[in-house]
Amino acid sequence: MKKWLTVACLIAVSLPLLGNEKFENNEAPVETMNQTPEYLYKILSLKNWQATQSRKAFQLPAEDNDFIHFSTEQQLGRIIEKYWPDAPQYVILKIQTDKLEGRLIFEKNPGGATQYYHLYEGFIPLYSIIESKTVYQKPIANCQLQKLDIVQLGHPVLRQIARELSVEEILSPEIQELIEAMKATMRAAPGVGLAAPQVGRSLQLAVIEDMDHSLLNAEQLRERNRFQVPFHVIINPRLFIEESSDLAEFFEGCLSIPELAGIVPRAKSVRVECLNERGEPIVIHGTGWYARILQHEIDHLNATLFIDKVQQSTLMTNENYVKLYKNKSIKEVQTALTMHKPNDSIKCD
Repeated sequence: MKKWLTVACLIAVSLPLLGNEKFENNEAPVETMNQTPEYLYKILSLKNWQATQSRKAFQLPAEDNDFIHFSTEQQLGRIIEKYWPDAPQYVILKIQTDKLEGRLIFEKNPGGATQYYHLYEGFIPLYSIIESKTVYQKPIANCQLQKLDIVQLGHPVLRQIARELSVEEILSPEIQELIEAMKATMRAAPGVGLAAPQVGRSLQLAVIEDMDHSLLNAEQLRERNRFQVPFHVIINPRLFIEESSDLAEFFEGCLSIPELAGIVPRAKSVRVECLNERGEPIVIHGTGWYARILQHEIDHLNATLFIDKVQQSTLMTNENYVKLYKNKSIKEVQTALTMHKPNDSIKCD
């Protein structure tokens, strides 16, 4: 069984789009290019590529915030050697340039001498990807752990109030194995939290971890008051909103509703009384983005989804979020999506 799980894990994360891992060598050297090449290449971490596939919208690192970096085939080796030598795994995407959205410019990097292709005011449509190649430089962490299926919107378990667990149940091999499997599933998704109902188990149990902030720049981290949160487990939680807490409005998504995102108001500060994975009582004081994660996961345990609390006019596909609103402020998004009634005061003579 252990051997089968290892093989299944490798298959699940490779996911080549065409099954062909050899890229064609059909581009002219950069120095002699008189026109945009037919194909360009984008390197992503395996985690960002998995997020792109599961959410059906490109998940780019923070360094692509101002413009999206591309490489020609001749530049790939230099980029991998410079930026990816220690990465356990990475994914090379071959992209058809005439399907990109935005302004593609061939220019020098700020402070550099080499020219690269940069995409401004645009995005990478998923249909522009011709091939993907996953490169494994080190074994995949936790690959022997079984990944669980995440149930999707419409499954009845997501609308059932989960039952509490006794200390004896928490300490049982079954629940301890479930916790480990949920940890592996959350990390592979990837996500920052996962509740037991999302893997088909109606139990008051959730796992949380928010350590990878590679998709956000320093300004976005400050705006969200987002900091690293190590892995931990909450069981039978009781949520209390701090009396002095204001509301914060930000976009949210959900692994059980991967196609959608929307602005959800949440308390900035909460207190949670719960049990940990050893059945011990603990009290958590969560602020900022951590408070949002706690509220989102505890909602799952009480049959509530983020779409129940979302500002309805801001609910959108992840693709449109990335394409139209990713770099806009919450106020700009709300203003753009507010319904405007016809002006009844206009009269014609």
